[in-house]
Amino acid sequence: MGSAQTVNRFHIIALILILIVGLSWIVHLLITSYQGLKGAQNYKGWLAGITADGTGSQLVAYYPEQAESKTILKLPNVTPDNFGVICSNGTKAAYTQWNEQQTVRYLVVQSLTSAKQHVFFDNLPPMNEIKTISWFPDHRRILFVKSDQTTHVDQEIGVLDTGSGKVETLVKGGIRLVKRAEEENGEERMKFYMTQDELDRIVQSYGGKPVPLDDAGGYLMVEFAAPVLSPDGNRIVYSATLNRNYAKGENVPLWLASSLWVYDLTSGQNKMIYSPSDRSAIGKAIWTSDGGHVAFISYTGANGEGGAIEYMDLTSAKVKTIFPPTAEHHNNVNLIALERNEISFISAPKSGTFKDAKRWILNPETGEKRLMPVQIRGQNALLRNFSNVQ
Repeated sequence: MGSAQTVNRFHIIALILILIVGLSWIVHLLITSYQGLKGAQNYKGWLAGITADGTGSQLVAYYPEQAESKTILKLPNVTPDNFGVICSNGTKAAYTQWNEQQTVRYLVVQSLTSAKQHVFFDNLPPMNEIKTISWFPDHRRILFVKSDQTTHVDQEIGVLDTGSGKVETLVKGGIRLVKRAEEENGEERMKFYMTQDELDRIVQSYGGKPVPLDDAGGYLMVEFAAPVLSPDGNRIVYSATLNRNYAKGENVPLWLASSLWVYDLTSGQNKMIYSPSDRSAIGKAIWTSDGGHVAFISYTGANGEGGAIEYMDLTSAKVKTIFPPTAEHHNNVNLIALERNEISFISAPKSGTFKDAKRWILNPETGEKRLMPVQIRGQNALLRNFSNVQ
């Protein structure tokens, strides 16, 4: 009897010790987590991007509501043509960087609460790059575009899990051979690798109208404008433009078709929601802050000039022009969503250069516009390649 009681007391003491150790470990983890997050800031509603800083650059966060800017990272070895983002809880940053030979642009993920850093895609072949990156709301995944320019432009939209390193390809562009000159019996002849019906199906799949096979160039390729996550992180909006590698005549656009798409991350459904009827091309598209509308740039100029800002109601699928191009506002680019469904964009006059460009704010419902003066460290800034913090 006494022996049994001793054993029971031993078991109870052992159980208590295990519970104490377990609770101590949990407390340790909580304290470590708190210390790691201490000083981290909520950047929801901010914008982020790379700006020039001497011979290098810096990753900057900008809060439009209070015209406040904050330097997140100094990047002396990163050129300002790169892309940079931060996650909304302020614990991680990500930016692209060229290798020493300037032939590969890869991705760097940097902890903002420790010295940890992870590099991705640095083993890509030459003439490959990662661009237009953005964090998911889970602070773990990154949405990106990979562009292979080894021969022609071959792009894909993908998602990187920064924890596991796993990459998921959502949408592929691809390159399609139409025709090329080949030698046959000592003579050079044009050989076709696609029929007119096949070309028609491809062009129509991107919202375009039939084009004669002889006018389709030698190769077809699809280019994506920066994909943008919806406010809830469940959908992606992007534009896809079907280009040829050359076009006959002067000032003839390379594109054969252009359309607006929404990719549903929950169901995996990829749906074309709009294509212009006037053979214009679609540039960057963004969600408005309510998630119920999409604003995008459509342009007719062969080099992207003459951009109009269009506004689509996703419930009715109706599209209206809310800011047409004028002599004063001829080149309109780089849309950014702001609070209260407002839209920010960069605009330059037809007679000027990009040095004459200014950033504006537009109310899509009233059409009212106003200047958005931005200063970072006392210098005027246009926030080029800046994006919303998700």
